[in-house]
Amino acid sequence: MDMNRDISYYYTSGTTGAPKCVVYKEHSVNAYLEMHAGLDTKDYVGQRCLQVIPLTHMTGERVCAYQPLARGGCLVPRPIYNKDSFGKDLVESDCEYVVAAASFYLAAVKQGVIGPDALAKLRRPGSGGEPMTKSGVRQVDEWLRANGCNIRYSLGGGASEEGGATLVTYFMNEETKTNETGMPLEPFIKIKLEDENGNPVSQGQKGFMFASSPAAADRYLDDEEATAARWYVDEDGIRWGVTGDIAVENPDGSYNILGRASDSYVNEDGERIFLFDIEYSLDPDGPIHQWEITAFKVDESKHNVVAQVVLKNSFDGDKADLVSRICEEYGVDAVKYYEEFELGEVTGKRDYLLLLHDYEGYFAPCDENHLYKVTYSENGTMTRTKITKDEAKKQMV
Repeated sequence: MDMNRDISYYYTSGTTGAPKCVVYKEHSVNAYLEMHAGLDTKDYVGQRCLQVIPLTHMTGERVCAYQPLARGGCLVPRPIYNKDSFGKDLVESDCEYVVAAASFYLAAVKQGVIGPDALAKLRRPGSGGEPMTKSGVRQVDEWLRANGCNIRYSLGGGASEEGGATLVTYFMNEETKTNETGMPLEPFIKIKLEDENGNPVSQGQKGFMFASSPAAADRYLDDEEATAARWYVDEDGIRWGVTGDIAVENPDGSYNILGRASDSYVNEDGERIFLFDIEYSLDPDGPIHQWEITAFKVDESKHNVVAQVVLKNSFDGDKADLVSRICEEYGVDAVKYYEEFELGEVTGKRDYLLLLHDYEGYFAPCDENHLYKVTYSENGTMTRTKITKDEAKKQMV
């Protein structure tokens, strides 16, 4: 067998731009399976695996199919990327294992408890592809327990270009884990974090994440420039992937992928502000179910930071008054409410590009009886209209 032949082609999710076609060699798939050999991956013979993510997606092929099948499991197909029926599908499938985007779990939380023993058989509720706040993980864990699953929700991470599952949660402590993305499969996978100048960062400090994996892709199809920017070989002959993620190493050797490096802006003082720092500060006991923090440019050197918010079903307070509370507590300039976030058709993840270009329907504090209705634009302009809180409430989702 020619281990160096092209064997598969997948498109990236396009989370931060146009999707790219990623090319894998035969040895990539073999390496993915071999580096898991001998590990307790919590897979077992006869295990039923809910196939939520399609086989045409890299995660669907490797994490949800090849690995369980290699361990003697079987796949149970279900409608692809249907978050509205995810909880119901999971119950009806009678499966022990599932991997789905974090947005699916949060959608299930929003829909409520199914039954006290509905998920009693579930032994491995897995996820990946999207960072999660501690608040989000806690909500999912509570939903799992309320439905009879006593195994905690597990994240995981790895770009398509690195062959998936760069960071895994097999070794995490079930009692203490929160929203850690996971640990690298050493000695096969290597992770390093560097600052903007290429210097190593200390444990607990944010850094740009680089990953080296024997399962990594070979190149981008017909795009030498993008390939050269995505991978490089260091002086020791190690091939590193430039993931574009910002991460932090925890004391136990696990990592949190906090978000994309592009999820930031430079303020008036020339300081880079990472928006996920605000996202991760979300109070788990507060009224917000999930949110996204976005920065809109309003002139040459100034940005408005806005909170795009989905509230918990239990919230029955005044949304107009809550605007001022959110802005004051988290230091944001404006708030927009959503019933739910739209998911990308290809990825099943939150459609970040849509939120990044959603310029209308924001509200900002004004005075005791009024709010500003705020509209942003693609060209960096902003308009504010003073309206009463009663009028604002009529316009809020």
